[in-house]
Amino acid sequence: MAKNLKDKFDITIRKINSLGISAMMHGYLAFDEHEDLLVPFRTWRNGNTVEAAKILRTAFNYNIPERWSIAHLYQAVIDKESHVNQVNYITTLAGYIHWYLTGEKVLGIGDASGMFPVDVGQQAYRTDLLEEADILFNTEGFHKAVIDLLPKIKVAGDNAGYLTDEGARLLDPDGNFRKWLCYVST
Repeated sequence: MAKNLKDKFDITIRKINSLGISAMMHGYLAFDEHEDLLVPFRTWRNGNTVEAAKILRTAFNYNIPERWSIAHLYQAVIDKESHVNQVNYITTLAGYIHWYLTGEKVLGIGDASGMFPVDVGQQAYRTDLLEEADILFNTEGFHKAVIDLLPKIKVAGDNAGYLTDEGARLLDPDGNFRKWLCYVST
């Protein structure tokens, strides 16, 4: 980013008041307790979640598209994929980029609604459906609470973190960017 501005406009970035993150709001990135990626990124176009989405739709009485992260996770559980017992955190590409730049495991409410149903009034994941999900997952031998695996929800205007040193270096390898001044929203 910094190199682009320098090359095109001869501007050196030193300060940005805020920065927004936008990327794919669906899909599946699963990480273990050491923050290592467990399986390659599964995009929203991955077509293997038909069974899981159907079961979740029926159980929740709520439309769960095949592309949603919860459908990806539940399909992995149903299929007894070897990585599922190591899952400590799941997110989308947008969530991963945000986490990589800030160290914060958060998503904007719009993106979060592409992972699991949200209650817009409460600005949170739907607790009734989280309870139902835990029951379904437990029946399949997966005993972690789904809420513990999801990014925290932020809404417009919330502080969603600040650039870390690593995040600042990614945006500006020359080191001119003063990372502590940048507020990041999602």
